[in-house]
Amino acid sequence: MEAERSRAGRLATLLDGHVVTQLIASAVRFGIPDQLAGRTLTDEQLSAATGIGVPVLRRYLRALRGLGLVEEVGAAEYRGTALADLLRSDSGSLHGHSLMAGDDYYGAWAELDHALRSGESAFEHRHRRSLWDRLNEESQVAQSFTRTMRWNSERALDEVLGLYDFSAAGTVADLGAGHGTLTAGLLERHPRLRAVVFEQPAVLEHARRALTEAGLSDRCDFVAGDLLHEVPRGADLYLLKSVIHNWNDATALRILRNCRDAIGPTGRLLVIERVPQSTESLDDAIRDLSMLVLFGSQERSRDAYTSLLAQAGFVVTRAVTGPTGYCVLEAAPAP
Repeated sequence: MEAERSRAGRLATLLDGHVVTQLIASAVRFGIPDQLAGRTLTDEQLSAATGIGVPVLRRYLRALRGLGLVEEVGAAEYRGTALADLLRSDSGSLHGHSLMAGDDYYGAWAELDHALRSGESAFEHRHRRSLWDRLNEESQVAQSFTRTMRWNSERALDEVLGLYDFSAAGTVADLGAGHGTLTAGLLERHPRLRAVVFEQPAVLEHARRALTEAGLSDRCDFVAGDLLHEVPRGADLYLLKSVIHNWNDATALRILRNCRDAIGPTGRLLVIERVPQSTESLDDAIRDLSMLVLFGSQERSRDAYTSLLAQAGFVVTRAVTGPTGYCVLEAAPAP
């Protein structure tokens, strides 16, 4: 009986994951991590800043204390924790992710049944448009998304840049550059490189701003466009990092064939993706299903990416996988 209660308790905790998501997302939407950044506020001061009435705010802060986001340091006085700093709008690496998780992604996962039955994007079923359309139409969503992509890229940057020698390339085209994190890392490490930063118009300006702030924009050409239609010509090395996994096989082939059309005979394409490490990994399983829910796509093995590249007119000339599963496949145009 005791073992059954323990199992039931563990399962109940898992089922309440939606509660935790909204507790955190609401804290960000009300700006609580910003308000408590580097200072202590009373519940009345925090109430005035957020618009949440004091009685309800006290109940809410109790939950945030339990999550480790807020500390009570005196009688009705509160400060943010190091975890809360990750959610700040000015510098928090998970600020954008929390907003997306509590809104756009949250609604999409509610349509998981549809994705499982149809193999189609739950996001599109829920919102009646793709995530890419939503980014183009709503600047705040685009900002949140690019900040999330920046966080993902920053975590993987050292590993990815250590898997391949980029120094010989003259001009690198970062296709689907997001916030420009990979471009910035390359230019900082290799002073002779130039970059073509290619993104959708709604996202490109975020990359331009980030690279300008980093003092690297003078070595960049910023090109707005759509991978589904055309890829800019003239680069020595083309990069597709965490792009192909966003698309089903037919669309992925379309993108790769556009790259094949643009690349010169001596050019190279790098497909950089995280490949599953184990069929028993829950993290890998959730990452794969996230691709289904958001895009109607999937994570793939290294062999599957190699097959797609071959169908698109490339031959893989080198493949290396890092310790956390990031894989770099170098591909040349097939003779």
